[in-house]
Amino acid sequence: MKLFTAITLISLSIFSFSSAHEGPWTAARPDGHAPISVMGDHMHKMGEWMVSYRYMSMDMKGLLKGSDSVAPIMMATGFMTNMLPTEMTMDMQMFGTMYAFSNKWTLMGMLHYLDNEMSMPMGKMDSNGLGDIKIAGLYDLAQWDSGRRMHLKLGLNLPTGSIDEKDPMSRVLGYGMQLGSGTYDFHPAITYLAQTENYSYGAQLGGILRIGENDQDYTLGNKFEAALWGARKITDSLSASAKLDYSSQSEIDGRDIRIHDRRDDVMMGMSMDSPTFDPNSQGRDITTFGLGLNYYFQNGGLSGHRLAVEWETPIDQKVNGVQLELDSVWTLGWQYAW
Repeated sequence: MKLFTAITLISLSIFSFSSAHEGPWTAARPDGHAPISVMGDHMHKMGEWMVSYRYMSMDMKGLLKGSDSVAPIMMATGFMTNMLPTEMTMDMQMFGTMYAFSNKWTLMGMLHYLDNEMSMPMGKMDSNGLGDIKIAGLYDLAQWDSGRRMHLKLGLNLPTGSIDEKDPMSRVLGYGMQLGSGTYDFHPAITYLAQTENYSYGAQLGGILRIGENDQDYTLGNKFEAALWGARKITDSLSASAKLDYSSQSEIDGRDIRIHDRRDDVMMGMSMDSPTFDPNSQGRDITTFGLGLNYYFQNGGLSGHRLAVEWETPIDQKVNGVQLELDSVWTLGWQYAW
């Protein structure tokens, strides 16, 4: 709650000091978009299209119990040593499109492909495939001539990602190795943008609200998200950005019936000896700091193309139960609007 209050105060400060830009907010500059990891950050004029591709790589290693690092042993974690995760990588490819059918409404859609790999003393496991599809409508709330604007996002997650991923012995994998939520999820957000002559600022508050249970009798935790960023225009084509991001996700509600109700499977008797199968060891509170670069092609054959890279690292994190500790996240992206 203290962190949320701090983010709110910083956001209000930005809103107060970001009105020196003459003319409306514009995307036709290198800092005209948020850092590449922020979704639904901007809108388009009527008739405009945009396509995008993002590649995100997340690394996790070491164990946390709450906010404390713990040794990978049963005495410290309460779980069997040979079933404790030691590291995990998640690579995600995101394909997106946006279209503005009016000056007030921009539609967007995003398709995900995930590749997960987790290591334990007993071996490695992996899962890969299409994730959930996300669709959203962005509605323009207000625009000012002083380089500021605000818009609302109303998004919906479609449960196209598999929640039936299994290991080579046909045993269901843990919650974090599944490719989707299995539920329809509501993704609301509100975004504020501001520009001065050489700087841009932004803030976004949003979340994920799960709708019902999936067909395995569980629901991933609801999530609150807040992001605050600023960027400096270095040249007419290049900008650098910094971002503070906070999210809080609750534990899983319910349990996967295949893990906890199949008493005839001998191996299932061991399932709760791993935090990857524990619904109370899912979700976390985390604050990350990110640095990014954005390059916008102003002229020539590549005019309208945008390249971006961002690196993020946690500055504070507290997990529910016992989980792997987030180490770093890299996001690379390409966007093209016409």
